[in-house]
Amino acid sequence: MTFSGGAAPDTDRDPDRRRQLVATARLLADETGSAAFTVASLTSRAGVSLKAFYACFRSKDDLLLALLAEDSRIGADVLAGRIGSRAGRDGLRAYVVELFDMLTLPGAIGYAGVLVRERRRLIESHDAELRDAIAPLVDLLARHTDSDDPKRDARTMFAVLLEGINDVVVGRVADANELAEYLYRFCTEGVGGP
Repeated sequence: MTFSGGAAPDTDRDPDRRRQLVATARLLADETGSAAFTVASLTSRAGVSLKAFYACFRSKDDLLLALLAEDSRIGADVLAGRIGSRAGRDGLRAYVVELFDMLTLPGAIGYAGVLVRERRRLIESHDAELRDAIAPLVDLLARHTDSDDPKRDARTMFAVLLEGINDVVVGRVADANELAEYLYRFCTEGVGGP
């Protein structure tokens, strides 16, 4: 993780406290479906001081990037297990369908809310760190993308999928499964179909 200005916190000194703060951020995100909590409310909930927070993270944005990175790794592992040995178009379809199905898992809407809302904001000032944080999910998608530039295509497709996830998070879509199928077709067949 890159820090701007001043000395970076010594994140190796207290990895347990760092994990505790990320876990507390996850709980708060799950409760609200967003990252609308303050650092003060986070530290109060975690039972740590503000000084302890800033010894682990330079800012709330750095905490959110750590949360996104950890949950993206976990999500990619779960998603890979759900996809299994399916490959080619079947694997790509499974990625999309299972990604949307995972939104029904306990706590998933909190992470999804943080991902879709904070991604737009963080990409402006923390683009490289954000790409690193969500890389496990994008890399898994790239492995199922049969194209000349799978990384680029996966990044583009993942951005489209995030818009669909946003529609689920904010309640604009009643049927996430239908949306997943639509987005799979849209991404693989383009406007107007084959």
